[in-house]
Amino acid sequence: MNKYILKAIFCSALALPLFTSCELDQLPTDSLTDKESWKTYNDATNQYNGLLAILRSDISGSNAYLTDVMSDLFNQRLTSASYGQEHSWRFTGSQFGGDAIWANNYSVILQANFILQNIGKFENSSTLSDQQKANIYNIKATAYFARAYAYSRMITRYCKDYEPETAANELGLPIVETVSSEAKPARASLQTTCDTIEANLNHAMAYFDKVAEYNEGVKPTAQIAPSIYKPNADCVTALRARFYLYEHKFDQAIEEAKTICENYSLASGANDVLDLWILDKGSEIIYEPLQTPDELSGSYGVFLSYNVIMDNLEASLKGMNPDYLPTKGLVDMYSDNDVRRQVYFSFQNQQGQNTFYLGYGTQNGYQLATLDQLGGLSADISTASGDTESGVVFTKYVGNPTLRKQNIWYSQNYNMTKAFRASEAYLIIAEANLRKANPDEAAAREALNELRINRYVGETDYNESADYIGDNVTGAALVKVMQDEWTREFVGEGFRLDNLKRWHLGFKRMAAQQFQNPVLVSTPGWQDLEVEANNIRFTWPIPQQETQANKNIKQNEGY
Repeated sequence: MNKYILKAIFCSALALPLFTSCELDQLPTDSLTDKESWKTYNDATNQYNGLLAILRSDISGSNAYLTDVMSDLFNQRLTSASYGQEHSWRFTGSQFGGDAIWANNYSVILQANFILQNIGKFENSSTLSDQQKANIYNIKATAYFARAYAYSRMITRYCKDYEPETAANELGLPIVETVSSEAKPARASLQTTCDTIEANLNHAMAYFDKVAEYNEGVKPTAQIAPSIYKPNADCVTALRARFYLYEHKFDQAIEEAKTICENYSLASGANDVLDLWILDKGSEIIYEPLQTPDELSGSYGVFLSYNVIMDNLEASLKGMNPDYLPTKGLVDMYSDNDVRRQVYFSFQNQQGQNTFYLGYGTQNGYQLATLDQLGGLSADISTASGDTESGVVFTKYVGNPTLRKQNIWYSQNYNMTKAFRASEAYLIIAEANLRKANPDEAAAREALNELRINRYVGETDYNESADYIGDNVTGAALVKVMQDEWTREFVGEGFRLDNLKRWHLGFKRMAAQQFQNPVLVSTPGWQDLEVEANNIRFTWPIPQQETQANKNIKQNEGY
């Protein structure tokens, strides 16, 4: 078995990935065997909790938004050294920050396999109560879902874009469904990989159905506390919608997405959107892996809106210091009526009040923004020489106050990761309707307007405003509106590069913010990077460690 797979499953007694420098080709002496770790019902729940922890880590931090840093939405600061090769598209097969995404997802897969290989011991046990049996089925459903989720995240990054006519002849992913130190799987075809994902989703839903047999016919969903913090049946539906869109199964994607729209209401207006992103709460969240101040995984904000912002910290530790700044072109995509413009960004305030201080210093300290303050905040951006410039910073992940620990600076910029939100379903409906053999533009406009009416505010009704998408918006213009709405809604969540790849579009990095003093990396081609459609690097390299450990894995073209 390859190095990452061994690392994923055997470096911890609970099969939690530590990503240390242990001997990855050998079984460690401090791990538990199947017989030792699967004796009781409590052992099964412990393994389930381990899977949830791995999922939380895999979905969070740079694992989520690296693709956005690589795209046209952000510029790197001079003081940053994070993901420079990826941002400039100079990465190679041996030096690439996306390797962690491969490793993390195979950690998920191996822990899921570990569960599925052993949990059958309890399925027909006569000693378990009905509630315990329901929990066993829930664990099994979660393992199947997690496996499907992990493969679906990797297939868009490490495989060519799906085309029905060629998928059977394109390289997919190594399919691993057992725990074995001897297996060295080759890459399956892209079509086989897709079929595997679908099969796992079907198994997941079937076992969530079995949970319902012990729970008065009710499956676990995000609307039943505390299922929002755990994979649930609606996660299967949401992932099916996302994956069917990828597979060009547009009618099926629409059907699954409509189910989500029927069961979840969107965050509506500025207050709801603010709660969604600062307090991590709201009606449109389908799955949000739980974090606590004592158990934090990767931070969203560390590269995009990094801050150390506690009132009782010494003055030198107050402020915001991101590695990347939003492009002017990105900010300009949002109209003044778009509440996301207020929530996602912090702007220069000519009066200098309620300052977000970017870079370390004492200027005005930090004050958590209230709704009436948003859109009027100053961002003083430190230059390489120590001067400051005023500009716009990304504040979608300003940090949930409930996750902070006093006097611990690295706990200040954490938000819970939102793996699935209802807003995605509306965009899937719009895109699928436009990409069908017989496009339904009316249905696409309806879905887009339903999302936008909850994101735009003004003095007039949305239907009478300039933001309303009328019947006169058709063809290529409507497609562009749909694509731009994907960007506005999901900036910083890791969708942008995958979307461009799926749409077979290249990009020219959007216009940068203009500063008098040096702030942004000025190496030729970085600020105005242009990448052609179908560039070979849209498909990432398989980690070199992987191909060296398992000679059966074929590297992607160009690496």
